[in-house]
Amino acid sequence: MANLVTSLCCVVLAAVVVAYAQRRIQLVARNQYERMGSDVTMQCGSLESGTSVSWKVNGTDVQAKHQLEGPVLILNQVDLSHNGLYSCFQNPHGERRDTIYLHVGVPPREPLITCRSNTYPKGFYCNWHLQMRWCGKDAVHKNRCHVRFPEVFSSYPYVVNVTVINALGKAFNTYVFEESNIVKPDPPERVTATPIRFNPRRLEVSWQSPATWPEIDSFPLKYFLRYRPLIREQWQHVSTTFKSICVQYRIPWMEASRVLFQELGLQSLK
Repeated sequence: MANLVTSLCCVVLAAVVVAYAQRRIQLVARNQYERMGSDVTMQCGSLESGTSVSWKVNGTDVQAKHQLEGPVLILNQVDLSHNGLYSCFQNPHGERRDTIYLHVGVPPREPLITCRSNTYPKGFYCNWHLQMRWCGKDAVHKNRCHVRFPEVFSSYPYVVNVTVINALGKAFNTYVFEESNIVKPDPPERVTATPIRFNPRRLEVSWQSPATWPEIDSFPLKYFLRYRPLIREQWQHVSTTFKSICVQYRIPWMEASRVLFQELGLQSLK
């Protein structure tokens, strides 16, 4: 008798668990993706046509322009304000029959691609970003890939393809380049300007090669220095392959030092 009661309890418990699981499945929201500006049709579960239902979005009545055709809700010319959680309830008892999470958006546009090599001849990197006004800049460079040069001085161009995919479509773009056209070293480091003793019209400017440039002996850099004194508007330009240079003024360096230290510009080029 005790075994019979235990078995009956197990059967009842199992039935309750199954019923609860089925109800949980019914209440799980499903996703629906639609294009901005389109008319959207949402079906309340598997209810037959002619069934009377009511709809809510985010827990309140649907205020946006819409039409009701039995268990079907039609939203006209949707935009971002239509995004939300839609639920339908069967009349007259108000039992929830379906839950839909509506996502309104646009298909991706062609990504913009740029490539650069600041570690030549080790490799290069490419960046891309989407042409959408609500896309923000990513501070940690998630939209970047690093590639090693398969061979140096290649006679064939490189082709980079980036494909963007979302629930509403996909788009791609290609970027073709010669390896020499993307080589751009980083700026020099630890730039200093020191007055030359007993010569108030001269300064020694020195710097270090960028740490990212891997083979300075095999691929030497050329440096460009731009400077001007405080009371002059015209810039002076000097180029060199050395890591220091003396610059001379027609006026004592003390009168030019403030602008020199602020506007001293060095750029290393292959």
